[in-house]
Amino acid sequence: MGTKPLKKWDLLSDQGGALMVLSAAFLLGGILGCLFASLSDGAGAQELGRYLAGYLELAGEEGGLPRSLWPVLWGQFKYLLAVLILNVTALGAAGIPLIFGIRGFYLSFPAACFCRVFGGRGLFPAFLLFGLPALLWAPALFLAGVPGLLSALRQLRRSGGEGRSPFSLSRVNWYRGGACAALTLAAGLLEYWVVPVLLQAAAHVVL
Repeated sequence: MGTKPLKKWDLLSDQGGALMVLSAAFLLGGILGCLFASLSDGAGAQELGRYLAGYLELAGEEGGLPRSLWPVLWGQFKYLLAVLILNVTALGAAGIPLIFGIRGFYLSFPAACFCRVFGGRGLFPAFLLFGLPALLWAPALFLAGVPGLLSALRQLRRSGGEGRSPFSLSRVNWYRGGACAALTLAAGLLEYWVVPVLLQAAAHVVL
């Protein structure tokens, strides 16, 4: 018997399922980040408040926060690179959702800390520092993660003897990877050049 052709709606269903899994992992990481931010109390909460206040004071000064371009870019690209590497191995079936959970945690945890210390005013610097770049890197991460998870699952099935077709990089994969890299690069440049300027103004409002 020949192999049953993959129908278009089957492919869309697979993509929808992968999107739901990664969205759930990202959301779970975000919830855990908020919970961890709420756990600090007493001396820990006071130390956190002093640290964030000092951070904003430094950001509000004329020179702003001392930053280097390459560490900022690496901070953005390391998650995308991990997803792209894991999509060619069966380990990506568990590794890619884990990366999404970690990314969600490190998005929500510092933002929740700002809100815990400064209340509603903390939303402004939190959005500038974490939310604004996320408008660019999050679509890139999901754009790479959904097909990456499906690819990793195919590798997992092949390792179990359910399939024999070799992994190949199509032109669509290259275009998708280029778009993800461009969005991630834009997020890094935004974080390096634009966010410090906006954060300087936000510091004067919050403090």
